[in-house]
Amino acid sequence: MLKKKYRNRISFIPIGVLSLVFMCVLVYIKYESNGISFKNFKLNYIGNILNFIISIAILISSIILKFSKKDIQQSKKVIALILMVLSYIALVLIIFIDKFHIVKLTTHLFNVPIQKFLTGFLFSFAITLQVYLFNYIVGFFFEQDKLYGLRILIRTVLSLTILIVFTLFYVWNVSIYSVENLSKKQYDYGCIPGAAVWSKNKPSPIFEARIRKTLGLFRKKYFKKIILTGGNAPGEITEAETAERYLINLGVNKKDLIVEKTTSTTSEQIKYLKNNFADKEILIVSDGFHLSRIKQMAQFFNLKVEGVSSDYALSFEKTIYYRTRESIALLMFWLFAI
Repeated sequence: MLKKKYRNRISFIPIGVLSLVFMCVLVYIKYESNGISFKNFKLNYIGNILNFIISIAILISSIILKFSKKDIQQSKKVIALILMVLSYIALVLIIFIDKFHIVKLTTHLFNVPIQKFLTGFLFSFAITLQVYLFNYIVGFFFEQDKLYGLRILIRTVLSLTILIVFTLFYVWNVSIYSVENLSKKQYDYGCIPGAAVWSKNKPSPIFEARIRKTLGLFRKKYFKKIILTGGNAPGEITEAETAERYLINLGVNKKDLIVEKTTSTTSEQIKYLKNNFADKEILIVSDGFHLSRIKQMAQFFNLKVEGVSSDYALSFEKTIYYRTRESIALLMFWLFAI
């Protein structure tokens, strides 16, 4: 009797509060690691909404569970606490990696800078634990002890799948990025994000289409200068230099080109624009599937940009591949700003 009374006095509510604090810390890391003051935090930003939906769901389910007066074993509450502790450990490791640079910034893993890969893995691990914790707590309402762990795992996978489907839907259902939909006819700069460079310093067809579209807009005086970004071209000249050579060969004066050749990811390129052209209006020329993520990144960095898609036509198979890849990349940026 005493043991049962003791168990009933222990609540999941502190774990729910810890989840809310966890998400506040995660969001703070998102902003601080990108050099953005937390004063610029926007609750209506999709990524922040997704972050807090998870923690608030855990807190609310914890409160409901408390007042439901269900008899839950102490060992199961300890498991919930362990899940929370592991989430916090992941955040601590992320801060440690970011502050002390324990990995070489030039090292790549799966064509991704290793620091970004490690922080992305730890962020994903932490958020997966939080989603699992939510399903773990909600599972107590159904009182199904048989295969409990497997049931929670399946629900967690379904929850994460819903997040991915939502992002995929967003990427597939964006506005058409055409010249006709631009709000104005004159911008401070045009910008070409880097893309793949093929052998003999030749831009890939996707990259070439971006360059040619930008050249057409430049000749129509939509902007006076072109920003070229991208340095991720192992064994060849950088993406930005490739675009520079291509445009010069087509008659563009070198003084009208601004070349940035150190960034290796889209987020780094948007951050570069933020750090150097924050008060300017920029027209970014890329692919439709890519512009969805670019616009969300620009919103996060409070950067004034509009987008125009290139004229490159993808096959159906490549459309599915690129949009699916962009969906996952956008979800990672929404949740963790990487």
